Amino acid sequence: MRFPLKLRLCCLWVLLFPGLPGLSAEVAWGQTPTAPVSDTAPALAGKPTVAPPFPIQPPFPFAVGEKLTYEFSFSRFPLSGKLGELVLSVVSADEAQSARTALVTQIKPETDLCPLPAPLSGLAFHAQARTRGFLPALLRVDVRNEYLSVVESADLGLLYNQRTLRERERERLQMTCQARTDGKRVVLEQSGEGAVNTRTLPARGWTTDLQTFWYVLRTHPLTPGAVIPMVLTEDDRIYDLPVVVTPEVARIQTSAGTFRARKLELKAYESGFTRYKGSFLLWVSEDAARLPVRVQFKARGVTVTGELVGYTLLRPELRPERRR
Repeated sequence: MRFPLKLRLCCLWVLLFPGLPGLSAEVAWGQTPTAPVSDTAPALAGKPTVAPPFPIQPPFPFAVGEKLTYEFSFSRFPLSGKLGELVLSVVSADEAQSARTALVTQIKPETDLCPLPAPLSGLAFHAQARTRGFLPALLRVDVRNEYLSVVESADLGLLYNQRTLRERERERLQMTCQARTDGKRVVLEQSGEGAVNTRTLPARGWTTDLQTFWYVLRTHPLTPGAVIPMVLTEDDRIYDLPVVVTPEVARIQTSAGTFRARKLELKAYESGFTRYKGSFLLWVSEDAARLPVRVQFKARGVTVTGELVGYTLLRPELRPERRR
């Protein structure tokens, strides 16, 4: 029995991008996307601003050594089951530099078009995603991906990210360098043992990616009724991603504990047009750590849920209260 390609790709998409399952916003037919806008105000003389769209100030509710583990499940009648696992970590500058060096050794670009600042003083975030369970095996989906992102330590704006994407026997390597003040990014990509493809794409002065989005969101007060104006860059696209803080608070029970959590709703806009279906919800613990404890996407009868199943916090004062 072979399942429809769209269903297989849905599972693959969710695990590749656990932060934004189903965020496949498309420009309306026959319309041309507008150019990316600056972060907080119209660009001056063609130069985008580099300020984030809301204040970001240390101390942050995370530190090097933090580790969060999530389990994702899939449900669409009559199928349901475990989809995979996601592990998010805050890593040291040395670990980030070492990981980048290892990827450069694999890709072997003719010119290093994407250097990291030296010495590296920013923060770095690491993610590992992989399929697990009967359902991915049934759908013939086997994903083992690894991600690394480096941000400015002052405002958590993205500087650099890299990906090692493995699906069965295929492997794709990617490095992206954000030139914040120039409004552009350089992408180096290699599939298999082929040549390195280099692209220069437009960029915002300040942005997040799928790894850093969750950490930036955790720095913001979750005031009911507030709209947090996030910006996200993925592949060729730049999204405005407003996060609506709802007045709803729920008691979320997971294998990592029971948390009092605030419900958030995410929406997606690409280049001034919006076209997305379904709902995308996130529950964040109402404590100093502001842990994302549950994420849920629903569309066309499909429900994908991710839950926090384990965590390690290196700042004891931020340890959430585990309710019974």
